[in-house]
Amino acid sequence: MTIVQKGIMISKLDAARRQLATAITLWFEDRDPVSIHTLVFAAYEIIHAVSKQRNPARRDLLFDSQLIEDEHRVEYVKFVKEHGNFFKHALNDGNAVIEFRPVLSQMFFLMAILGVELCGEQKNAEESAFMWWQYIDKPDWLTESGRKLLEDTVPSENVAYLRTRPKSEFLQAFKIVHRAR
Repeated sequence: MTIVQKGIMISKLDAARRQLATAITLWFEDRDPVSIHTLVFAAYEIIHAVSKQRNPARRDLLFDSQLIEDEHRVEYVKFVKEHGNFFKHALNDGNAVIEFRPVLSQMFFLMAILGVELCGEQKNAEESAFMWWQYIDKPDWLTESGRKLLEDTVPSENVAYLRTRPKSEFLQAFKIVHRAR
């Protein structure tokens, strides 16, 4: 018996956004933080590169932040990539151990979503849901104009409903509200 499977054509950005959507879904489900970080880190690396290719003059993202002095950039990037690389590679350190703080993944989520926007793409449901969760969970993180921009995208009665949803139910509730727009 021969099994022949057709291939699918996929761009780098589409692959990254699929990884990002899966990582966000797993994050809302409180699944394995190492798998989540590995996926969001891989997605971010691609989104970072594609956004730089599409818009060489774009404002900075995580790896090329203008907030970091050039003389310290190599050390900074090594630090930022440390956990993602640790989870993907085992060249000469197969017995190594690392302390990982899962909250670091949220930084990669935020920067990946920003990178998607800098590529000129609209946020998908998972990306929008993550941003909305951050807004509801940490409203003081956004400026007044940032809050207004989000609030203008979802009717206020839906925002009130979303505020009552626990993290484990938020993504599905958001997708229902998002489709109803």
